[in-house]
Amino acid sequence: MALADEEGLDRVAEAFASVIDAKSHFTHEHSVGVATYAVGIGEELGFDPVRLRWLRRAALLHDIGKLGVSNTILDKNGKLTDEEFGEIRVHPRHTYEILSRISAFAGIAEDAAAHHERLDGRGYHRGVGAEHLSLEARILATADVYEALTADRPYRGPMPRERVLEIMEGDAGTAFDPVCLEALRAASDVLDSAL
Repeated sequence: MALADEEGLDRVAEAFASVIDAKSHFTHEHSVGVATYAVGIGEELGFDPVRLRWLRRAALLHDIGKLGVSNTILDKNGKLTDEEFGEIRVHPRHTYEILSRISAFAGIAEDAAAHHERLDGRGYHRGVGAEHLSLEARILATADVYEALTADRPYRGPMPRERVLEIMEGDAGTAFDPVCLEALRAASDVLDSAL
């Protein structure tokens, strides 16, 4: 694929990320933040530029399935009901369904849709364990939670970086890949000041 085509795909992913994040004022920079942290983790892990580019695209598009979730749920100021949480839990499946139908992004559909999976298999939408999660999927899961916890949300303010890392490290090996967490810690020193 020519460089111009690659840059075009980057612009498409960036444009969709803007649409996704504009859906709720509480997620107005979420996809870009997840992409920034994911790429930082990938760099720490030695990903080459091509692999980093695809990782960034997967991060930018990971929440495209949220376009099918009501803003009443996304912007709710308080605890979600079981039914509302059920609606949220479906968005990764929608992400997979959307991306897998677009030939240019079909190769990242599974990783992008796995951003709520856990190593112990207790995540969603597929509920698969570590043996079914690529390194990219593990990076996205780590970057997604880190960005969400350090960002302002309708039900709470942003949490301090060290507290978030402490919480996530408590789930190392069950929810999060310890290698990804170590890379996140190293990358976030620089990235948090840049965002």
